[in-house]
Amino acid sequence: MLIQKRTITLRQMEDTMTDYELMREWFSEPELQEWVWCDEKDEAPVTIERIIEKYGSRIKNPTTVFPYFILRDQEPIGFIQYYIQDQVTIGLDMWIGIQKERNHGFGTDALKQMVEIIHNKYPDVKHVFVDPEIANKRAIKCYQKAGFKSSGEIVDGNLILRINFED
Repeated sequence: MLIQKRTITLRQMEDTMTDYELMREWFSEPELQEWVWCDEKDEAPVTIERIIEKYGSRIKNPTTVFPYFILRDQEPIGFIQYYIQDQVTIGLDMWIGIQKERNHGFGTDALKQMVEIIHNKYPDVKHVFVDPEIANKRAIKCYQKAGFKSSGEIVDGNLILRINFED
């Protein structure tokens, strides 16, 4: 499934070594290591086997977590996934994996597209949320530009931002 808007598109992550290797490359990018990790913050460099273990089942048999790549002019620049928390709530994770592609609004565009996909695919969902670390000001600003608003909640040092769909 390919969704296109401007130069940013989303495509489902594929069960290929190319996609897994790209994820591993992004996990090793120094700035992303500050905010993004495969399982545990500050873990040793993530192996390709760990990437396949974590994302392979999500790709081959998606049930509650749905990973996508963010493409700019058909080239992967980032990652976005949604996960079903309950019948009315879905969470998102996102990052731009290539440093030179950050701060251009691509994350905002990807978020808006993903929220649209979720809203169309899950009409009963009332809330989409993200939970960036409070210190991750760039991520918070990006989420706010995409329409997410602070709920006032802080959970484990993460600020909860939501988009609420009207009934």
